Amino acid sequence: PSTPQGLNEAATRLQALLGLQSSQVVLSCLEFIQPFPEQAIGLLKDRGFRRVAVMPFLLGHGKHATLELDEMLTARRVQSPQVQTYLAEGLGADPQLADLVVQRVLGMRGLLPSPNGGDRTAGILLVKAGTQTQYDDCLWLEELGRLVEKRLGPGYAVAAAQSHYGDPTMESAARYLVEERHASAVLCVPYLFFPGLILKRNVLGGMDQLRQKYPDVPMAVAPPLGVDDRVITVAAERVRE
Repeated sequence: PSTPQGLNEAATRLQALLGLQSSQVVLSCLEFIQPFPEQAIGLLKDRGFRRVAVMPFLLGHGKHATLELDEMLTARRVQSPQVQTYLAEGLGADPQLADLVVQRVLGMRGLLPSPNGGDRTAGILLVKAGTQTQYDDCLWLEELGRLVEKRLGPGYAVAAAQSHYGDPTMESAARYLVEERHASAVLCVPYLFFPGLILKRNVLGGMDQLRQKYPDVPMAVAPPLGVDDRVITVAAERVRE
């Protein structure tokens, strides 16, 4: 329910950061909410724009951000050759987003063992929306997890996982944290923008299963990322590139 409101806020902030003199931001969604990308490009064309950057406001590099947008842009270039269209990179594993994850973790410190508590380790389960492996190998997510662990410092162990579809699974990531890194508590950080079906069904459902498997390990879930200034800054950088 919060997704349309959050996306509109993100588009408004991005417009303010880019400036009205040089750009115009149109919010578009691949499904459910119009205008769809090809319609949005048509709107900008009708307003006199001849260069359009399509910025995937997505945290992964799966089918939506690659195959579907590539196919759409190829068709659009044939229909409107006078409009130059560019596909920007998605948000992915940016250091500024690693800082945002670290902030989420530190904001939940009261539910985790103290990193100064001897050999006690706080396990951080970083979970993105599931993507089929032929579209996204999730190596960037594991890189992000390593960056988050480095920034958190001693006393923390981080493992990355997908909410569904396949490896790395939440189960395998939790096993690594509890059985190999000996985490005495686990905090799940959803690498998602807004609370919705994926969070409720896949992430929280997966956490319920992990609690049953590790009943002696306290587990909690942090809030999603939301519309943070760091996210908007990364989006603006992608557009400028």
